[in-house]
Amino acid sequence: MVWLVFFFLSMSAFADENKDYLYYRDVNVSPYQNLREFFDMPDREGLYQVTLVSDSIGPLTFDVRRVHGEKETHLQKTRSYALGEHEFHAEFENPEGRDDLIVEIANSNPLFSAKVSLIVVEIPRK
Repeated sequence: MVWLVFFFLSMSAFADENKDYLYYRDVNVSPYQNLREFFDMPDREGLYQVTLVSDSIGPLTFDVRRVHGEKETHLQKTRSYALGEHEFHAEFENPEGRDDLIVEIANSNPLFSAKVSLIVVEIPRK
């Protein structure tokens, strides 16, 4: 019982420490499906980190794209074949504050849906 209480206290402390994200979304991607998530970025210059985390059975493909008006530009793409513990990081530089972000997730598993957490945080300039 003491261990359970300690676990919940430590998890709540962890959650409080990490509230500085710009966006946080939990999404489900059906078997053999793609999902595109659009992020309306702040209208100011900045550097951002995009993190995708999943405990699902792969393969999963993560693709980060810059959006400027109607034009999409590929920034970084990776495919993960893990049986869980997928983690992907990409930086998104928005030098003039005019660009937005699209993250595309492809689930190539024919049997199981994938639950993915998408996190976008602003990296402070020094």
